[in-house]
Amino acid sequence: MKKYMQRLLNVLYPPYCVLCGALLPMEEWENGICKSCGEKIPFLTGNRCKFCGRELQFGEICHSCLENSPVFERGISAFYYETLRDGIARFKFDGAKEDGKVFGRFMADFLLSFHQDWIDDIDFMTNVPLHALKEKERGFNQADILCNSIHEITGILYEKNILTRTKETTPQSKLSAQERKMNLRNVFTAKDCRGKCILLVDDILTTGVTLNECSRALYRQGAKRVEVFCLSVTK
Repeated sequence: MKKYMQRLLNVLYPPYCVLCGALLPMEEWENGICKSCGEKIPFLTGNRCKFCGRELQFGEICHSCLENSPVFERGISAFYYETLRDGIARFKFDGAKEDGKVFGRFMADFLLSFHQDWIDDIDFMTNVPLHALKEKERGFNQADILCNSIHEITGILYEKNILTRTKETTPQSKLSAQERKMNLRNVFTAKDCRGKCILLVDDILTTGVTLNECSRALYRQGAKRVEVFCLSVTK
């Protein structure tokens, strides 16, 4: 019944390629990506910043991460945000949750193809939380959808609700770099995670402030190591 309803919705509202935005023919609906984009998915590989995944000409850490001093152990991103801007907007703000599942599959493929060692190293993954009011308004947490897809394909244990956002704050996208830091100070709490190596998942990495504050909360509760995995990173 669920698959039938999804097919009906696809007929009424035909899906688009999550990468280029092209209207998909029926035989490509399930993949969520057109044949052309599927032949060369623009994953971020090569020499990358060890904390965010941005491209580097040399060295190990980008200028942004040097300025913002990540507290997590290391981080990777599957795509540049600019590549997925329209698709992420449809996913988060237009309720295109099926697109989110496609993005999660991409993230799983990225791990399996380029970072298999990460899968072996962690105890479980968890998502960056939304405030309860924001999640109710949106109807879902985008990072939760990503985690579920990653779990289904890689088998990585997914522990929900490890982190809690204790108050609603101004959206980070509307703030300066300094304001972002103050905006999220002491906003997140975590459950006991003593001795655990945790993969923290989110959709977009900009300055890394949100991921830093989540990591601090996990470390306060005894996490041995926190690693970050984002769908996308801004250039």
